[in-house]
Amino acid sequence: MSPALPIRQLTRLATARSAATPADPFIYFVQAGAFRTAEDAEAQRAKLSLMGIESKVSEREQSGRDVFRVRVGPFDRKDEADRQKEKLEASGVETALVRVQR
Repeated sequence: MSPALPIRQLTRLATARSAATPADPFIYFVQAGAFRTAEDAEAQRAKLSLMGIESKVSEREQSGRDVFRVRVGPFDRKDEADRQKEKLEASGVETALVRVQR
């Protein structure tokens, strides 16, 4: 029979085991729009802010044009991103789930 381990030691073992399990190889964002102008993207970001949702605008060249994306996140787990996506869609915001390799 092995001796009982103190609670503190058991907690450390559990933490070490959970850290050793492979994490989701992706991070997730919820995209709440892609716009041709920074002004339109900022208007969407402001709308989300009034809903209590923090988002960021990022600029990216796509097919020779600048695109301004409004994204919420990052989320470490897909289920967290899915919940945010559902909340936005329930408020009438068109969304897309974006998955990015870590």
